[in-house]
Amino acid sequence: MIKNILLDWSGTLADDLRPVLKATNAIFRDYGRDELSLEQFRTHFRLPFSGFYAEFLPEATEEGLEALYERFFHGLQDEVELLPGALDFLDFCRDTGRRIFLLSTIKTHHFDIQSSRLGVREYFEHPYVEIMDKREKIREIIHERQLTPSETIFVGDMVHDIETARHGGITGVAVLTGFDSLEKLSASNPSIICRDLPALQQILS
Repeated sequence: MIKNILLDWSGTLADDLRPVLKATNAIFRDYGRDELSLEQFRTHFRLPFSGFYAEFLPEATEEGLEALYERFFHGLQDEVELLPGALDFLDFCRDTGRRIFLLSTIKTHHFDIQSSRLGVREYFEHPYVEIMDKREKIREIIHERQLTPSETIFVGDMVHDIETARHGGITGVAVLTGFDSLEKLSASNPSIICRDLPALQQILS
């Protein structure tokens, strides 16, 4: 039985793809670059996102990018909503006695604002946030929380999430509700591919 659920935030629980794209395009405009379409963004964006910006804005510094993203994303936070079925999935996990953790690159204060407004903060035993490379953190989490790998899954919407699960020796579940396409996710060979969290809930049931 799966007893431990690690969840990504962006594109897995929260529908923030378009706000993130808006903030990213605002950064591109600030550097005099053309904006990306949604399709282009989903094709090229990747984690750790330092590689994405190194490709498109090689002259930008990490500090400069962080400052610009903070400025441009600040006014977009209210556009972030839970994905359909996300709250029901969290209720299901809690009601069936499963432990729930968050593993995400999201900034701490962004998560605090969004999770409080959306009413989901209390579901997580611990939110691991601002993790730029989740592959470097997953084994520490498994050890720290004494999680049995065969009873643990990591659910995410990006190739990086599937790589993270594999690095931790746990089951990687890809959902098709976020940043990476089915084609990209399929190439990463996840253990399970689900349309969305309600579909995963059916599997776990």
